[in-house]
Amino acid sequence: MALASFLARPISKAALVALGVAGLVAIGGLGAWCAVATVHNMVEDAAAAAKAERDAHWRAEIAEANAKAARAEAEQARAAMAAEASIKSAEKGREDALKELEKQNAALADGDRRGLGRARVRLLNKAR
Repeated sequence: MALASFLARPISKAALVALGVAGLVAIGGLGAWCAVATVHNMVEDAAAAAKAERDAHWRAEIAEANAKAARAEAEQARAAMAAEASIKSAEKGREDALKELEKQNAALADGDRRGLGRARVRLLNKAR
């Protein structure tokens, strides 16, 4: 009952001014809160964009380094294959030379003889 009689009384000018000021302060606080929230979102967006840009940069650097390593690996593989082919060729040449030397040795007189004759020494000197 006391509350009903209090609410039934007319509001004074001072109370109206106080309510108006309180309303303006509330609206200003709400506006400030919205402004802070907007700035906070802008900062988060800028940070996310910077992080994405940095990640893209380093992904590109890593991809470039991987490509460079792959090229070097391929070059080493080509060099190894060329060296292997050269070695095989040299081995084949040596085998062919040995077979030719054995054929010439067998063609000499007394081919089954064990000692070194003049003809065999000349044959060995040519093989050097």
